[in-house]
Amino acid sequence: MLLTIAHVFAYAIIQTFGFTLFTLALQRLGRLQRLYRLKAFLFLVMVNAAGTMTFGEAAWGRTSTPVAAGLFLIGMAFFLAAHFYLGWKKLRR
Repeated sequence: MLLTIAHVFAYAIIQTFGFTLFTLALQRLGRLQRLYRLKAFLFLVMVNAAGTMTFGEAAWGRTSTPVAAGLFLIGMAFFLAAHFYLGWKKLRR
């Protein structure tokens, strides 16, 4: 039981980190004003808890692990792209 709760929180933390990287990139580009990290984390905890209760821990783990990795990689790629774009823009000035 405690391991299941720990897995749900771990998946939500990884997914929230990827979401945070994506929103930070949007904020640096000036496209986003407010970041709702806590709301995103609580939403992802609820989604992961509902998935675990519906499908079981093993099935949900097989499904949500690639999603967590995908969110992290997409967030990291977008953050780096925004960082390089802003650096290139600053060098052009």
